[in-house]
Amino acid sequence: MIKAFCESVDLWLSSDPKNIAVIHCMAGKGRTGLMVCAYLTYCGMSADEALQLYADRRTTNNEGVSIPSQRRYVEYWESVLSVPRGAGNGAPIVNLPQSCTRELRRIRLYDTVNINTVFFVISELQQVPNQVYHPPVEVSRSCCRQVKKGYQRTNSPRYYISYVEDDENRKQSEPEEPHVVVQMDTESPIIYKKSCLDHYFDKPIRVTGDVRVIFYEKMIGGRLFYCCFNTAFIRNSLLQLTIREMDKVGKKGKSICGPAFCVELLFGPANSGRSSSSISIGDNFSDDSF
Repeated sequence: MIKAFCESVDLWLSSDPKNIAVIHCMAGKGRTGLMVCAYLTYCGMSADEALQLYADRRTTNNEGVSIPSQRRYVEYWESVLSVPRGAGNGAPIVNLPQSCTRELRRIRLYDTVNINTVFFVISELQQVPNQVYHPPVEVSRSCCRQVKKGYQRTNSPRYYISYVEDDENRKQSEPEEPHVVVQMDTESPIIYKKSCLDHYFDKPIRVTGDVRVIFYEKMIGGRLFYCCFNTAFIRNSLLQLTIREMDKVGKKGKSICGPAFCVELLFGPANSGRSSSSISIGDNFSDDSF
C-alpha cells in the first residue's frame, strides 16, 4: 500500500506544479502522518527527518506520529529505498523484501509486576485478491503465565538466523536449511530474578506479513498494550520491544511493567514464500489498533 501510495502521489505532484495532494484519515494525525512521512522518505529524507518535520508542521506539542508501530513502519519503508543522489535522478528504487512465513514459538514478558497472567490475541492481515484493504484475521489467542523456578523444557527453544537476508548470494541448488547459531540458555536462572510471564507454543503459530499482538488483562476486555510488525523485517528470529515501543500503553499497562520490562517474541527459521510484490507494508489496522 505504501509503495502504491508514494508512486501515485509522486506522479500527481510531478505532473503539474499546481497540483496538491490531500492525505487524511479519521483523526488526521497517525495514519496520515505515516503516509506523509513515507512519501517524504520516498523524496530523499531519512525516516527521522521526515517524522520530525511532520511533528513540527502538523502538531503544536511536537508529537506528530506518536504510535510506535506507525513509526516502525516508516523505518521499514526507509530500509527498502535506494534514493538516487543528486537532483533530477528520478524516483528511488524500491527493494521490497521477499515475503516470508515465520513460526512463532514463544512469547515472554520480562520484569512484570502486580500481575500473574496476561492474555494475548494474535492476528495477521489477510490478503484479498483485487482489493487494497486487507482485513485482520485472528490466528491464535492464549495467555502468558508466570515462569516457575526449576521448570525446564526438554525441547528448549533455540535462536535461529534467517537465511533470507543473504538469499541473493545463495545458489538455488543449495538446500534451504536455517543456520542454527549457538544454543542460548533461554531457561537461565537469571530470568527468575524478576517476575516473567511466558507462553510456549507446543505447536508453533505460522504468521506471514503484517502481524498484530494485543495483550489484555482479561480474556475479554482490559487491553494493556499491543504491537504491530512485519515478518519480513524480523532479524535473527528475535523481536524484543520495550514498553516505549508498545502501542496505546495506558495507566493499567504501565502498572504491570517493571523498569526492565520487555516483550520478547521468539521465532523459528524463516520460510520464504510469495514474491516481494505481495508484501503490503501497509497500515490496514485501524487507528485504535495500529
